[in-house]
Amino acid sequence: MSSSKAKSGLVTPAIKKKVVDLRRKVHMYPELQFKEFKTQKLILAELKKLGVKAKKIAGTGVVATIPGAKDSKDGKALMLRADMDALPVTEEIKSPYMSRHEGRMHACGHDAHVAILICVAQLLKEHPVDGPVKLVFQPAEEGGVGAQGMIDDGVLENPSVSAAFALHVWAGIPTGKMGIVLGPAMAAVDEFDLIIKGIAGHAAYPQGSIDPIYISAQVINSLQSIVSRNVDPMQTAVVSVASIHGGMNYNVIPPEVKLQGTCRTFTDENRRTVKKRLFSIVKGTAKALGGSVEIDYRHMIPATVNDKNASAYIWDASVDVLGKRNVYEADAMMGGEDMGLYLRRVPGCFAFLGVQNKKIGAAFPHHHPKFAIDEDGLPDGVEIMYRTAKRYFESINK
Repeated sequence: MSSSKAKSGLVTPAIKKKVVDLRRKVHMYPELQFKEFKTQKLILAELKKLGVKAKKIAGTGVVATIPGAKDSKDGKALMLRADMDALPVTEEIKSPYMSRHEGRMHACGHDAHVAILICVAQLLKEHPVDGPVKLVFQPAEEGGVGAQGMIDDGVLENPSVSAAFALHVWAGIPTGKMGIVLGPAMAAVDEFDLIIKGIAGHAAYPQGSIDPIYISAQVINSLQSIVSRNVDPMQTAVVSVASIHGGMNYNVIPPEVKLQGTCRTFTDENRRTVKKRLFSIVKGTAKALGGSVEIDYRHMIPATVNDKNASAYIWDASVDVLGKRNVYEADAMMGGEDMGLYLRRVPGCFAFLGVQNKKIGAAFPHHHPKFAIDEDGLPDGVEIMYRTAKRYFESINK
């Protein structure tokens, strides 16, 4: 059973059943980034049932604004966001609501986020807060940077957004608990492709070639010095080469080797430093060993940085629902989240809702084919998000 201690009792048994049913409906039909058509249709239909006017945005996204009992003092809306997309993972858990699409699965909990936000919409209709709330159902969080498409299509305008909040169901946190990071919560994500070029030749006569495999080995080793020698030891960063492709035979030195990898940082300064040092090391190493290199370095998403003042609203709402001892300051994570794009523009918070329950098998990490959640945590998410909006407007309207 859920450990919810909600004082208001707004999440009725009917809503508890609804949030689970909706999560299972979305779970059965997982859709990859920018292909969330069935999910979009479901969201629009459910909001229409509630009398909430919604519209499509950024292709497969949905946005709806629910008016408050009165206008907010600043004339702006509060934004609550849920992501929608699934992953190219084959589900290994047998259940009546398992994925109907081979090779696709909601292995990160976005199905839960959609269900929670729809039920928050119901609470906002039945118990309006003191200002407008913009509900944002975003596609393509899993590598598609869907948040940027939403921003480009004006999701933060008409009405303008003053703050943004989201939660993520989290496999590493037991049901009934909430983890909130005060400050940088998830890392900036950059990606790189390197093509190390040499001169092909016979492996038995290496003196006649310039070996890109050897150069690549030196590059990979040298890149590890960036974190150990260029980043403040009291901070953190990651530089990982995750893919190597080069050569096709035992006795042929290939003309080139392709490397792919990622860099993760929490501050803009470290982000610039890591990129600068990577370029310098890769180019210098390749040149020193007689080769050359082509570099494609891409800034994907910024760090997700929670505003400490804004975090207080969702912290206090979580305490109301879960109790003081079940809300704690969590550690930052090296994973990335495009929620950071919204939080670069408006203050807010991205929090982690516990859904781990080892007794029922909800213990596998995100993106795992056996990923599962304890659905008893979903009503807590509904109540917390609603209470966050309520507390926010009560504060700014004073």
